[in-house]
Amino acid sequence: MRISNVTKESMVDFVIGSDDSIWPVRTGKKLVSFFQKLGFRDDVYENGLPRLSPNSNTSKKQYVRDRLLKLKDDKWGDFFQNIVSCSRNKEQAIEVLNKILANDNLQLRSDGDSVQIMGLRHNAQSINQAHFIENENKVIEAIRSAQVSILVAMAWFTNERIKDALEAKLKEGLRIEIVIYKDGVNALHGVDLSSFDHVEIRGTRGGIMHNKFCVIDNQQVITGSYNWSTNAEVRNDENVLITQDNAMSTKFSVEFRRLKPLT
Repeated sequence: MRISNVTKESMVDFVIGSDDSIWPVRTGKKLVSFFQKLGFRDDVYENGLPRLSPNSNTSKKQYVRDRLLKLKDDKWGDFFQNIVSCSRNKEQAIEVLNKILANDNLQLRSDGDSVQIMGLRHNAQSINQAHFIENENKVIEAIRSAQVSILVAMAWFTNERIKDALEAKLKEGLRIEIVIYKDGVNALHGVDLSSFDHVEIRGTRGGIMHNKFCVIDNQQVITGSYNWSTNAEVRNDENVLITQDNAMSTKFSVEFRRLKPLT
């Protein structure tokens, strides 16, 4: 059984929990206790989480991500048993987790109080759709299909309808992260992203951050020439490609995490 690093990172928020999700909040002490039971017996909570570097404190996300990436293969069964058992809704938790695990050809099955992780027979083919008109509606339709997470890397983002679609998903409890280009256009005309986990960046190679992609549930990618901007919708000749392909989605997720590392 192999669980990809992208899938492991998708579990971070579930371990930490939140007031508005099906997973309750874990304090720092409870996080340490959680991972002690999974083999990290030397972890101790002393005035904070175990330090990952000697000169800085460790955030919850940093600690959980580090431990998940280091978790031994034979401990993942115990991990999923625990993460499902502590959820507020067992059936919903399994549904959410299976949406992510499908990318690794894995599935959780419940047998009473026991949760098992199993492989799938997977013969799914990629589905690709190219669009040249009504691009805004196609993007919004894809966003509305999201069930777990949405990652956005968009050079220019001025389209209010698309932002509203993202906000609706945020209110449903989905994990949404956004990267945009740091420039005057977004500063003057960009949508208000203050309610989202977002960053503004320059290009990492000295140029501009010119990406235009969105990853939905690590299963579906929206990309193409189309910026999420008013000009792109009403003036320009643009294209949007929507592809449902697990391997391709993982590649875009990895690139997103390069642009916006977990903090």
